[in-house]
Amino acid sequence: MKQEFIEKYYLGKEVEIDIGGNTTYRGIAAECNDGVLSLKWTIKEEGYTHIDIEKIAAMWRTSRR
Repeated sequence: MKQEFIEKYYLGKEVEIDIGGNTTYRGIAAECNDGVLSLKWTIKEEGYTHIDIEKIAAMWRTSRR
């Protein structure tokens, strides 16, 4: 997945990310710098998950119900 594509279509949106295997991540695409995507999440407290863009197999917007 290309950084420019993520910046154009996903920044500020709630997304889910599959990096292969049984691992997926969910959060708001907060920042995208130097080949790293930062996902903002709130479970019990605010935090971030940082993902190497080259590891992303699939990414999609999360629909709120």
